Amino acid sequence: MKCYLLLVALLFTACSSNDDVFDKSPSQRSSESISSLKDELVNAPYGWRVLYFPKTDSLLFSNPSELISQYGFRGRYGYGGDCFTMKFAADNTVEMRADFTEQTVTESAKSEYVIGRNSFTQLSFSTYNYIHHLVNDRFAGSSDFLYMGKNEDGDLVFRTANYLQPAREYIVFTKLKSAEETTEFAQKAYDNRTFFEQMVNPQLLIRKGGRTYFQSDIYVKRNVETNQGLLKEIKEKKYYLFLFTQKKNPIPGYPAKEMTGLGSGYAGTEHGITFRAGLRYDSKTMFFDFQREGNRFVAELVSVYDPLLRTTRLVSKHLHPEGEFTGLRAEIWDAPTE
Repeated sequence: MKCYLLLVALLFTACSSNDDVFDKSPSQRSSESISSLKDELVNAPYGWRVLYFPKTDSLLFSNPSELISQYGFRGRYGYGGDCFTMKFAADNTVEMRADFTEQTVTESAKSEYVIGRNSFTQLSFSTYNYIHHLVNDRFAGSSDFLYMGKNEDGDLVFRTANYLQPAREYIVFTKLKSAEETTEFAQKAYDNRTFFEQMVNPQLLIRKGGRTYFQSDIYVKRNVETNQGLLKEIKEKKYYLFLFTQKKNPIPGYPAKEMTGLGSGYAGTEHGITFRAGLRYDSKTMFFDFQREGNRFVAELVSVYDPLLRTTRLVSKHLHPEGEFTGLRAEIWDAPTE
């Protein structure tokens, strides 16, 4: 009987709640959505760390068993992303830093933003700021972000109207916790990205305990005349492909005849470097966030349980130190060229 009454009470409450929603006019619901997002953005006293990858491709160079011909990867690289810090004010202005250059990480730029509502609640950067550097045909960025809700970690997730397909872009706002983070995060992201880009011969190792899953061995960034186009593509697109020799070239010093590889766009973070759509060994083993440890970048995967969704996910230990040990680890280092 008690269970029956509880069920009735829950049904009554749910119906009453739904009635409240439908009692409101579309303009009221729209106004509440706008106010809710603005309050969320403004009531972050130190602002937000924003990672923006305008175009990602989770299928590109994501199969370590797929053969890549000698020149089959040139001109096919995807795109990476950028790290911003943004501090929103109630007067519809935003102060922004970006990890583009030494100047953009130290000099904040102020502009205006607008929050509106159509099919989605939309955050628009209405006057020029650093974000607009990505709004062009090359990077296919947008200055209008559609709010999708919060992820498992409480971060704000956005998308744009540029793509109908899922997982073609990555826009996540993470709340900053101190004034130091406001001024330092873009600088740290710039420093870590620059450190990775200055590696002469970056290589990737994925392993579990003593078992190696993948280990690249090809000197991709060889600084010779015939390789200048590729070096330019890597730097401009912020995309890296780690390659493994599958079939050697019989001519000494020449590129491998056949290769396999894993690739992804990247961006610097305050911890190290992040890859989106990730370095994907398989559908379960994917490495996104690497922490800089000395001269290396390391990602150790741990298992984290989500009680709301009742599922587990693999994430980097430096982001979730409470996670359960899996033994899965990836490292990136600058290998000798001789």
